[in-house]
Amino acid sequence: MRVQKHMLAPGIFQQVQGPCDACGGKGKTVRHKCKVCGGARVVKETETHTLHVERGMPRGVRITYENEADESPDWVAGDLIVSLQEREPQLGADGYDDDASRADGQFFRRKGKDLFWREVLGLREAWLGDWSRNVTHLDGHVVRLGRKRGEVVQPGQVEVIKGEGMPIWNPDADELQFGELHVEYVVVLPDQMEKGMEKEFFELWDKWRKKHGVDLLKDSGRPTPHDEL
Repeated sequence: MRVQKHMLAPGIFQQVQGPCDACGGKGKTVRHKCKVCGGARVVKETETHTLHVERGMPRGVRITYENEADESPDWVAGDLIVSLQEREPQLGADGYDDDASRADGQFFRRKGKDLFWREVLGLREAWLGDWSRNVTHLDGHVVRLGRKRGEVVQPGQVEVIKGEGMPIWNPDADELQFGELHVEYVVVLPDQMEKGMEKEFFELWDKWRKKHGVDLLKDSGRPTPHDEL
């Protein structure tokens, strides 16, 4: 310990204590210093640890390596704790392109044990059905989507497929279970229709509507409009 006394003004002194420059507050010095460590008794080196991430591990999981923190002759080494975080996949942003989590040019999105996917359909597919799609999952297996002829898909409709989500991480479980895959259908409508096609389509729809007594205003549940006086 080193004690310093400073005069702040005539008759006024300040005494300051601090660690010794020679021993660093340890109370002893090394006479014959090592050429490698310079008498510090430790050398900084980079050490590599292998991290095993199990399937379905959620964000925030802490993996502990006992006594793998900084070592010194003056204390017992602590633990190295690794906190697992998820990085959102990005396509070409800042030079980072996560091919491992990309499938069919799109990304899965994870919320806990469930996965979320957007599938884009055209007007014919959404309205008339009779289509099928193969979605490549994160582990490479294929999930088949589709509708039979006449089955309609509404814009924004969500299909839930059980057992196709993330693996549910449970170190004590004997059998691996999976969450759900939520498929949201995005229907893309054409900007405009060819004039002849639009005319035929309108006539066909109007004929069908009158035949079956379809009232769009009544079916919509909206109040009947009244002319302004």
